[in-house]
Amino acid sequence: MKAKTIIFYVAIALLPTLCSCNSNGQANNNSDKQTTDSVVQQQPREAKLTFVGDFLFEAPFFAAVDNGYDKNSYFKLVKKYFEDDDLSVGNMEVVIGNDGMKVSGDNYNFCAPRYIGELVASLDMQVLSTANNHTFDRGLEGINSTLDFFDGTDIVTVGTYRSQQDRETPRIVEKNGIKFGFLAYTLSTNQIVPQQYRNLVGLYRNLEIRKVTDEYKTLVANEMSALRPQVDVLIVMMHWGTEFTFEPNSEQKEMAKFLNEHGADIVYGSHSHSVQPVEYIGNEHKTLVYYSLGNFASQDDDIARTPKGQETFDNAYQVGLLSQFKVSLTDNGVEFGDLTNHLIVNHLNYDMKKFALVPFEQYDEFYEKTHYRYNLGFNREFINGLYEVVNKELK
Repeated sequence: MKAKTIIFYVAIALLPTLCSCNSNGQANNNSDKQTTDSVVQQQPREAKLTFVGDFLFEAPFFAAVDNGYDKNSYFKLVKKYFEDDDLSVGNMEVVIGNDGMKVSGDNYNFCAPRYIGELVASLDMQVLSTANNHTFDRGLEGINSTLDFFDGTDIVTVGTYRSQQDRETPRIVEKNGIKFGFLAYTLSTNQIVPQQYRNLVGLYRNLEIRKVTDEYKTLVANEMSALRPQVDVLIVMMHWGTEFTFEPNSEQKEMAKFLNEHGADIVYGSHSHSVQPVEYIGNEHKTLVYYSLGNFASQDDDIARTPKGQETFDNAYQVGLLSQFKVSLTDNGVEFGDLTNHLIVNHLNYDMKKFALVPFEQYDEFYEKTHYRYNLGFNREFINGLYEVVNKELK
């Protein structure tokens, strides 16, 4: 991790007491300079955040680029959201390879060429989780090649590490005087991580039995308690839940409660490849929970793992959530406001030779009827219905 991407803090000496003085340097005691009148009320510190889901680049995208598709057009319609915010956060669900690693975008083994990393970096992202089930698809070399790439950018990665010392280095990003701290965990990895490398991946479950154990709860709690005093806002990124579902499962609910009790202000969720609800939880401490933001970038026209004869989740796979909101530090603590959810459509052209991310507000009849899955029920009515899923629990 580059030193420039992680902020360290040192104590600052107290400034001298200010006073109002006349031209002779004597204190000015004019009646209109009363102490009570000279106190300036401090304005709340505020930052605008953008959350998006999985960056999942697949074989059809690579094939189209090889055949002349302009990859730089892919993000053209969504860049505006990242240009007017302070902090953008997402999940990098593919390994970024090096020159010696073969590109792969199918069979649940993902290794993307370096131009994919450059494409993601062009969005002005600030933070990416690298903890997900594809983290170890190319073993330790894949972890390191991904970190090598992002070390050459201004993006902070969290969830995979080069060493225990690297893991213990806090991921803190400061925006507008607000210190945001990040932790990231995954439920599993497709390729089982050998025991000697387990500390290099943020895991919240035991890989052998695929369950949350007291050992892993203690690990998460300890890392949260170490980071919590150093930051104003604690964001925990969780790759969790059940694929191809619109509802959080019991483990997600239990872990969200656990994270709330240990001081998380925001929980960022991914993995289902479909959008899930957003809600506030907690009484004494409020936590904003995104159970899953779905896919932000994806290009698969038909998913083998979805139920046969059911097109619902093949269609839901094509839509992700882009959520923007404000975080404010006030006398009452962390507060949230102006939360706006946008559905972003992965447009796969009917011939699978062109791709585009299209905000639903711009998803007109042309986009609708030229989508590869239009005749399989993927239309504006279906997409619009996903707003109900997302906002179901939001109060």
